[in-house]
Amino acid sequence: MQSVVELYASVAYRLLDFVVVLSAVFIAIGIKKRGARIFFNTRYKLEGKDEHDYVSWSFTLLVFALFNYIDTAITASIISLDTDYLLRRKLFYLSKVFFFLLLYLSLYALHAMRSCSFSATARIAYYLGLIPITLYMFQLISRGYYDVTLISSVYVKLMISIYASLACVLYTYYPIKSMYKMRQNRSERINAKT
Repeated sequence: MQSVVELYASVAYRLLDFVVVLSAVFIAIGIKKRGARIFFNTRYKLEGKDEHDYVSWSFTLLVFALFNYIDTAITASIISLDTDYLLRRKLFYLSKVFFFLLLYLSLYALHAMRSCSFSATARIAYYLGLIPITLYMFQLISRGYYDVTLISSVYVKLMISIYASLACVLYTYYPIKSMYKMRQNRSERINAKT
């Protein structure tokens, strides 16, 4: 079971990295089309649901990617500490909870500063983030403070891998939907001309 979960986790994390890179390309194309002012210029009013969704999706993806890579570096540092194993566990799980909460606050602050409504992607990302926060909080209390393993590390890794897989689906939904809508509009314009 452990080797299957390890393989699944490896594939899920690599897929998530690939999705983040492809989504960054989609954001770059959107910036070329709409301009960078859409993110930073508060005097530029977002027009319509499409621009709100694009900005919200972009903020969600960029904040998630940034915190994911920072969290990976901090996790490696915590694991390599030469301290008591219980202290390392507490720091590990506490840092995980802290980073997810910081991700939530950052995402909320970016949306508030830009006066942008939360897209369906951002809302689902919020709800989806409750899975790892709850899991890490539970592990912090059970393994960090009571030194009791109630949930095996294999199952924790499986749940986090499922979270990563759902995040892949979530972050690819908006670009696919947008490209489908653009293609549909283009074919309607072609049909209208003929």
